[in-house]
Amino acid sequence: MERGKLFYFSRFFVRLAIGRWTADVPRPAGPTVYVCSHSDLAGPLTTLCWLPFACRTWVFHVFLDREMCRKQYRNYTFSRRFGMPGPLAEAAAWAASGFVSALMHSMGAIPVYRGTVRIAATFRETTAALQAGESILLFPDVDYTDSSAGIGEVYDGFLLIERFWRRVSDMPLDFVPLRTDAAARHISAGAPVRFDRAREWREELVRVRETLRREING
Repeated sequence: MERGKLFYFSRFFVRLAIGRWTADVPRPAGPTVYVCSHSDLAGPLTTLCWLPFACRTWVFHVFLDREMCRKQYRNYTFSRRFGMPGPLAEAAAWAASGFVSALMHSMGAIPVYRGTVRIAATFRETTAALQAGESILLFPDVDYTDSSAGIGEVYDGFLLIERFWRRVSDMPLDFVPLRTDAAARHISAGAPVRFDRAREWREELVRVRETLRREING
């Protein structure tokens, strides 16, 4: 995957803003999905800036389309979340949406069509990326605005990647938990978690989900 110039330009300034982090995360030896806490943007910013290798990142699909991005920022982010008055929220949304949607394409984001029938396209693109030797990075927090380092309730739908992956490969798929430590300015990886294909799917889904949560929470 080739990231665009806008990604590297933006990463330079974000690194200046958040400072240097270290990452004790080995390069993936096979098909890998990295799972991290969103921590109110701290998770994506630190991992995208300081992981020593590129990943394809899951991103809510509205942020890849300028007009949908503008509406999301106007109707929720700047107005309801940050409390801006209507005209100011509209202006901020217009200014931010063009840059953000272009940045998502520059970093090779995979659109997540959450809650729609198009979600299958997310899994197909993810599977194709894994087959091409790329790794996946995602942040499954239900409350993505929670700024704590740990992770609470998660959407477990991302684990359906395993269902799509087993259709095309006998190679195990690793789900690797990532921990971010703001005090130490450090990113670390837990032990890979794999589905046992001989066991019942629902039981394995719960086991893998809770193991990942436990590892992320340290």
